[in-house]
Parts: sequence; structure tokens; C-alpha cells
Amino acid sequence: MLSVSALGSEDEERLVADLFFGYNKLIRPVENMTKTVNVEFGLAFIQLISVNEKNQIMKSNVWLRLKWTDYQLRWDESDYHGIQVLRLPPDKVWKPDIVLFNNADGNYEVRYKSNVLVHPNGEVLWIPPAIYQSSCTIDVTYFPFDQQTCVMKFGSWTFNGDQVSLKLFNNKEFVDLSDYWKSGTWDIVEVPAYLNHKNQTTPKETDITFWITIRRKTLFYTVNLILPTVLISFLCVLVFYLPAEAGEKVTLGISILLSLVVFLLLVSKILPPTSLVLPLIAKYLLFTFVMNTLSILVTVVIINWNFRGPRTHHMPNWIRVVFLKYMPIFLFMKRPRKTRLRWMMEGPGGGGHTPGGGHAPPPFASPDLSTNYSKPKMETMELSDMHHPNCKISRGGVGLDPHGTDVRRDSDVSDSVFLTAEAYKATEAVEFIAEHLRNENEYIQIREDWKYVAMVIDRLQLYLFFAVTTAGTIGILMDAPHIFEYVDQDKIIDIYQGR
Repeated sequence: MLSVSALGSEDEERLVADLFFGYNKLIRPVENMTKTVNVEFGLAFIQLISVNEKNQIMKSNVWLRLKWTDYQLRWDESDYHGIQVLRLPPDKVWKPDIVLFNNADGNYEVRYKSNVLVHPNGEVLWIPPAIYQSSCTIDVTYFPFDQQTCVMKFGSWTFNGDQVSLKLFNNKEFVDLSDYWKSGTWDIVEVPAYLNHKNQTTPKETDITFWITIRRKTLFYTVNLILPTVLISFLCVLVFYLPAEAGEKVTLGISILLSLVVFLLLVSKILPPTSLVLPLIAKYLLFTFVMNTLSILVTVVIINWNFRGPRTHHMPNWIRVVFLKYMPIFLFMKRPRKTRLRWMMEGPGGGGHTPGGGHAPPPFASPDLSTNYSKPKMETMELSDMHHPNCKISRGGVGLDPHGTDVRRDSDVSDSVFLTAEAYKATEAVEFIAEHLRNENEYIQIREDWKYVAMVIDRLQLYLFFAVTTAGTIGILMDAPHIFEYVDQDKIIDIYQGR
């Protein structure tokens, strides 16, 4: 066994010595300088490390695949005991200077120099691993439901197309995904490869471009950005559900506004500072920001109307017609019925009348009370008739005698009661109190009318802002073309198997 091994090593050593006798790695491996070295180039995509949207850089782990023929590295297998492949350091042989044109970190060389495989027919195979940072134009139009296409362009740095001609590795017009590790952030959609010939230029140029189309996985951004923003946008609607007397309406609106500013700052740190397009999430945040600002402005108006009164403002007739008569019907609002005390205040002296002109009995009154209220007031004395000091009250009626004698309105004999000065003052006090209560009731009624108008506007804005917010949310977020599309990574990997 040792002798066979030693013999194999001697044959390999002899083969290397024979191959590199007079070999010059600086010269292009062609028998005639007019000939072209055909280099097959391919790319195996191993891992998508990261995509930096702000700096527009894609970092990826790839394996390069290069194959060319070097006529100086041919041998007859029978002369060297059947050696079929020779593994050599890459610095020992000529290599095409193929680099990534859109490199973003300035390092154009392959860091790990893996061995090259040399076959008896002179075919050289080199598969070095590399980690590239390539420039990638980020389209943030539909962020975070976006799809990006990053380009990796490879070509010879110094040789033209007549000296080194590039071809696709094994004629595979795609990136090899046989050893691809799935990413938790992006899904690969397609990875075509294109061979470009520029025959119009002198000298000719060839390059190979790999298009890496990736689609963002949206679960992270949906949970941490989209969902909170949607909830905050609908919190703006709840501002109109708070009563106007609550002092937290404007405070809630401003708090929501500040939270939206925080989300805007967060998005600005993620996305590149481009002025070409407005990202989808920025559109939605801006829409929510505007709606929240409008809700604060409307809330200020509602609070102002809620605290209006007859001493400062006069309610126009159109406001009464629109917001007190018709608008509550469309908003399914019903004003509460008056309390018993307020109905009594608006009784015979307070101006509470039925549509027919009579005084309306309270809804809780008994039939007897209603009947008594409908009787003629034959035995009722107005307070103004009692102002005279000689006023007298009788069971049959009331009469005034300037000479102090009793005047009767019927033939019934009854005892007469004359008002004293103290009783006269008491009647004046009662009338003053009644007038004061009527004025106070009118003041309260106007104040409550303004409050009800503010309540109607609050309810109207609640429905209006809810409808606009819902329509805006659906219209903006559903504008993304790939929002409901699912990418089966296993199927994509099976399609782009390069082996």
C-alpha cells in the first residue's frame, strides 16, 4: 500500500513538474493570439444575508463557477498511471479577471483562494466561495409589501470580448439554487441569468447579468408596523365618541398625533431618503396624520359649540332646522324627554303649549289632572289682578271696588277676603320668582340646544371619520400588487436546480 501511494505521489509530482515546465501564468492560454478564451461562468446562490434598504446594498453568500480550457495543462493519463484530475493552488495557473461590476464595498477579489481542478484535456474548473455586497436599487413604492430586483453583473475587468468571451455555465440561464438556505426576511421569486454581447462597441464586450428577484415577508412589519398604525388610525374615530364635557378629547387627539410622529420617524430610519416615490406605509401614516389633525380641529369646534349660551351667541334658524330637526333623524338620534320639573316650569306660565294651542299635560299625569287642566279657568286669578291693594277674593269670583265695597259676580253669598299689604308683597315676590324661573328655564333650554347641536355634530363626525378611515385604509394598503400572493420557496428551489 505504501509503495502504491508513493508511486502515485511520484507520478503526480512528475506530472506537475512536466506541466509547469516553461508555463507562464501571465499569458493568456491560447495557441494563437487571435483566438479567444471561452470562459463559462455561473453563480450558485447560497444565502441572502441581508438587504440594507437605507444604503441600497444586498449582501449575499455565493459560489462562483468558472470553467475554461488551458492548452498548456493537457496530459495523457496513461503516462501518469491514470491521473484524471489535478488539484492546484489558483495562483499557479492563469485565471480570467472576472469581477462583480456593481460591487459596493470596494473588494473585488475572492477572499478564499480555493484550489482549481485541472483535467487531462486541459479543462480548468474553479469554484471559489465569496461574500458580495452589491448595489441594489430599492423601490420603496409598496413597502412593506414590496418586491425588489437586485442585479449582479459580472465581466472581465481588462480583457475585451475578442480575448475572453463569457458563456453561461453549462448553458444554464438561471442562478443555481441547489444549496440555497432559506431566508427569514425575503422569498426568492425568480433568478434568471442573461448573457450580454455589446457588438456595437470596439472592442467587443461581454458580461453576464444575474437578476435576483426577491419579495419581502410581511409578517414582521404587519405585526410591528401596519397593525399598530391601523389601530391608531381608528383611535382617531373614538375621539368623537367622548362627550364634549370631557376634557380629554383634545388630549387624546394630540397623544395619537405624537404616536404617529414616532412611527414616521421609525419609517424614515428604515427606508432610503429618496424623493422619487412615496412609500405605501408613508402614504398611510400621512393619511392617518391628516385625519387626526382634522379630528382635532373639528373637536375644537365641537367643544366651542358645546359651551355656547344665549349670553354670547344667537343660534341661527338654519342650525335649528339642520341639527335639531332633520340631522338627528338621519343619525338615528332621539333627544331625551323633558323631566317632570322642567314640564312644570313650562306649564301655564312658562309657555309650554301643545300644537293645538293648549297646555300640554305631563306624560305621567293622571286622567283627572288632564281633565282639570282642560277646564276653563273660571276660578283662577292672575297675579296681575292681585296687585291692587283692595283686591278681594270670594268663592264666587273676584271683584275690585275702588271704594272698598264688595262687588259680586254671581248671586252666591260667600265670605270675602281682602288682600293685606303683606299679602300683596307676597304675590309680587311669587311673580318675581316665577319670572326668574321662567328665564332660567329658557336659558337652560338654549344651553341644552347648543349642547345637543354639538352632540349631533359629534355623532356625524364619528360616522364620517369612520367611513373615510375605513375606505382610506383599504384603498391604500390594498394597493400593493403582491399583498395576497404566496411564494412557495421549495417549488422555486426545485425549478432552479443547476446540478
